[in-house]
Amino acid sequence: MKTILLCLLLLCAIALPLYAQSEVDDTLKEDVRALKEDVLVIKTDLENLKENVAKGFETVDKNFDRIEKNFDRQNNIIIACIGLPLAILAIGATVWGILTHRRGVRDSAQREEIEMLKAEIETLKQRHIVNP
Repeated sequence: MKTILLCLLLLCAIALPLYAQSEVDDTLKEDVRALKEDVLVIKTDLENLKENVAKGFETVDKNFDRIEKNFDRQNNIIIACIGLPLAILAIGATVWGILTHRRGVRDSAQREEIEMLKAEIETLKQRHIVNP
């Protein structure tokens, strides 16, 4: 009887760790499965995050392009607001200078003609005084 009891105790001592080990293996397997599922979820979240970041960068690039177009448009407006009046003033000053020069030339020609006519009148007066 002692032998049977000793054999049973020995069998329990051998079988118990194997049973406990199988329970640990099952929990480890379940934990590994859960971790794999978590890793897959994290991978999909990372892919979604990468896509969202890429979309965000595209949106930012589009906004920068729009802002750059607005700056170009504003620069063109400023150039037009400054350049057109300046061009008009330059053309007006040139026309004014040409007209003033023509008037000056015309006035000097008229003065010369007036001086010639005065001289001729004086000579005619002198002739008339001398030969009445």
